[in-house]
Amino acid sequence: MKKPKMGAAITLFLVMGIIFPACFLWAVTQGIFFEDEYAERGRPVTVTVVRVVRVGSTSDVTVKYKDEDGQWIEASCTANQNVMAGQTLEGYVLPENPYQVYCKPDMALKILLYALIGGVAVGGWAILIGVLRDRSKYNKLIKNGIQMRARLTSWHNERGMIDAQFQIFRSNGQEQIINITAMKGTPVVGEYYNIVCAEQPNGSIVAALDDDRLR
Repeated sequence: MKKPKMGAAITLFLVMGIIFPACFLWAVTQGIFFEDEYAERGRPVTVTVVRVVRVGSTSDVTVKYKDEDGQWIEASCTANQNVMAGQTLEGYVLPENPYQVYCKPDMALKILLYALIGGVAVGGWAILIGVLRDRSKYNKLIKNGIQMRARLTSWHNERGMIDAQFQIFRSNGQEQIINITAMKGTPVVGEYYNIVCAEQPNGSIVAALDDDRLR
C-alpha cells in the first residue's frame, strides 16, 4: 500500500468538481439570458444557411432571410448546432440588429452538455473521496500496524513508480513475499527496509513503507 498523495487529488477535485462546473454553469446562465432576450423581444424568422466557414472547433455561419418588407437580408447566425449550406433553420432577430440571427440550441445538445458536466463533477468528487478513504486506511495502518524490517528481494518500475517485493515473516513464522509500491528512492536488493503491516481477517497482508529511503 502506497501513501496516497493529496496534492494531485485536491487539484483534480478543484478543477473537475468545482471550477469546470462553475464555469459551465456561468456560461449556461449567460446563454439563458441571451436566449430569453431573443425569445421575448425577437421576431421569429426562417433562415437558409448560405455558407459555413469552419475555423478549428468553431463555425462562422452566414444565413439569409426575408424581412417584414419581403427583402432578403444576409446575416451572421449563432446556430448552436452543426449546420451545412442550404439547410433551413428557425431563429430570432432583434429589431435593432437585423444582421444577427440567433437559433436556440437543440434539446438533445443541452441534455448531452448537462450529462457531460455532471459526469465530470461526479468524477472530481469521486477522486477526492477515494483518496481520502485511502489516506484514512493508510494512516490507520501506520498507527495500528506492526513495525518490522523486511528484506527487498526484487523490484521494477511500473508507470513511474517502484513496484517492490519484500520478504516478511507472518506471526506464525511463515515466510511470505509481499508487494509494496514506492514513489521515490533507489531500491537495493538484499537491503532491509522499515515497513508497517497488518494481517487481515481473511489472511491477506496489508503493508506500507515506513522508511525515508523509499516512500
